[in-house]
Amino acid sequence: MKVFFFLCFLMIPGVSVAQSASPAFGFQYDLSPTVWVNGRNLRNPWVGGLNATQYATVRLNDDTRDDLVVFDRTTSKVTTFLATENPTGNGVVWQYAPEYESLFPAISSWLIMVDYDGDGRKDLFTLGGGATRAYRNVLQNGLISFQLTADPIMTIGFAGSQILYTGSTDLPAILDYDGDGDVDILSFDPTGNLIDYHQNMSVERTGKKEGLDFLRTSCQLWGHFLKEFCNDFTFGIQCDGSTILSKPSERGSRVKHAGNTMTILDVNGDGKKDMLFGFVSCTNIAVLYNSGTNDENANFTAFDSLYPAQNPVNFPAYAATFWEDVDGDGIKDLLASTFSDMNENYAYDFRASGWFYRNVGTNQLPSFRLVQKDFLQDTMLDLGESAAPALADLDGDGDQDLLIGYSGIRSGTTYRAGLWHFDNIGTIQRPAFTLVTTDYLGLTHSLGLSDVVPSFTDVDGNGSVDLVVTGTGRSAEIRVFLNAAPKGSAADYKSTNVTRWPNPGGQMIPGERITLFDVDRDGKVDLLVGKNDGTIQYYRNTGTTTNPVLLLQNQNFGGFTNDNSYYDRARSLVIADLNGDRKNELIAASTNGRIRIYQFPETVNQSLTLLDSLPSLLPPGKGLIATVADLDGDQLPDLMVGSVAGGVRYFKNTSQKILVTDLPEERIGPWAFPNPTDRFITVKPPYSGCLEIFSLTGQRMLVVQDVNASIETTVDLKGLIDGIYMLRLSSNNHATQIQKVLIQSN
Repeated sequence: MKVFFFLCFLMIPGVSVAQSASPAFGFQYDLSPTVWVNGRNLRNPWVGGLNATQYATVRLNDDTRDDLVVFDRTTSKVTTFLATENPTGNGVVWQYAPEYESLFPAISSWLIMVDYDGDGRKDLFTLGGGATRAYRNVLQNGLISFQLTADPIMTIGFAGSQILYTGSTDLPAILDYDGDGDVDILSFDPTGNLIDYHQNMSVERTGKKEGLDFLRTSCQLWGHFLKEFCNDFTFGIQCDGSTILSKPSERGSRVKHAGNTMTILDVNGDGKKDMLFGFVSCTNIAVLYNSGTNDENANFTAFDSLYPAQNPVNFPAYAATFWEDVDGDGIKDLLASTFSDMNENYAYDFRASGWFYRNVGTNQLPSFRLVQKDFLQDTMLDLGESAAPALADLDGDGDQDLLIGYSGIRSGTTYRAGLWHFDNIGTIQRPAFTLVTTDYLGLTHSLGLSDVVPSFTDVDGNGSVDLVVTGTGRSAEIRVFLNAAPKGSAADYKSTNVTRWPNPGGQMIPGERITLFDVDRDGKVDLLVGKNDGTIQYYRNTGTTTNPVLLLQNQNFGGFTNDNSYYDRARSLVIADLNGDRKNELIAASTNGRIRIYQFPETVNQSLTLLDSLPSLLPPGKGLIATVADLDGDQLPDLMVGSVAGGVRYFKNTSQKILVTDLPEERIGPWAFPNPTDRFITVKPPYSGCLEIFSLTGQRMLVVQDVNASIETTVDLKGLIDGIYMLRLSSNNHATQIQKVLIQSN
């Protein structure tokens, strides 16, 4: 569609534009479009997916319920949910609330929330430069706000005051372990084999609970146990390292680095705080039993390698657990996920990586029953990993349908991906999507690719939209599915009408992003590649649409070099007119989560001009893949972004709209009037044919209707907002005629 309207503009005299001195661009989260999957209306479709999750409850708003904060290690992103009344009257359901995410500071590696100052509001602890940071939860204008109070947290050790060490590969425990009212910290030492107990001395020294006054206990082997490898525990070690009494080990394979997780709770109701223990090379969670006291004299003497006993936690590696009430019954439940920060060897199923065990016992004697393995994920679009959306009118009904690529699904030794197809069953002003198939065109097996990314453009210049698919096989591959249907009709992609484009220069590698666009305006689409080193390469197509020959023209298109843009990494590039001024902008959505808007250059060697870095738009994740289309009929293309978390976020375009202010005379004279109009328009065409109405972004706004030569036909434009639209009259025996019409309310 985009290419067609570019060509139409070439045939029509230019228009004057009310150009703003500094274009204002803007996008905001929009949660309103509904999504149906297998007959079920998803409660939170546009969360963006979840992979390696950590959970904490905290009061976000001013009601009486604790809400939920989820931190994803793979994206370093905080996602917030409000507790709302369950329609069934039993407990709570979680409603996505992105407006609270901006209240949180940047989080690294892990997040723990506990009330350390005794004011009834949970405070925040996270990693900062190899140490622990503490943020106090304070209210500002009725909203939570986090005030940095300790960076880093200090402790008194064997050599005096020192930084309280916590590693990025370990999950510590922060809680009132000794029951005196202030919070203590249990952390792994740099070797990862020992646990240090840092007792908070605030109550002992001041009688107050709100301090962060830590003292590392004198016993060098707190808990009297040593951990080395997977399920390899040595018990009965004295503080001086002597007297090994027992070693009931289940030795596993050695690992290249340490990594541990722990959760503290009394699992057997004896009043002594036990430990749930995860290790980087273990698939399980082990429970270590405390036979000592809840202080520096804790003594762990035995363990079970499978916990809970029924349906034990089992991930490919590196499990972590969290003890929070997530069903609203006042009793803490158990949640489990992986503590990995990537899908190593594609071993994880990130569609079901949040395991929820309901506590059917009590907080004093818990009993955990597995409810689901896709907690929260079942309420959202979550294809596992690396979601890649693309929008186009696939069924010819005038609205934008949705395809989503993804990283893949493991089946035996293969890891393959395809495309999910969603039909837009809403209206022009209010989209709504329903899942048609999880394997559009059967591409999962026919292509044999992983990390599939779709996009749409008119490759062959016939006005119909073609499908471009990239993915990873033996190398990075590009396939173009030419649309055999005429423009305006339902797309017709056949396996016999597929062109395999060459790997540009043989240099494109998996993870890099391509954009097909006619950069040099010669009528053939060229290729832009967002490289992993942060640069953009421009390849000119000197061949044909069916036999492309790609020649490198600019290795640093837009002026990007790997010196100043490396951390943006491979950018997903989208070229569109975002504010209606008939000038193309370029959206660059990068691997590290940044979204920026640039002025598209007039020449291939011109540097991109940054127009907006969208400071109000929170990073929607990492590994971003973007697409645009006008989804609400306001003639401004809206933005969808997929991320490594496997889901999609939808952003409404709130940019300052620049309207065309006058209309030129048509070459053959106007055949639609009055112009401007507030609703009805009369069409008296020069020949019989089909009449269609499009927005300036190429979206068909009204269905096709037949009109007769020299016969007046009244067309009702009800429902279209003020702005410029394109009337297109087409016939097999005449040249297509285009007339612009301005809708302007009185």
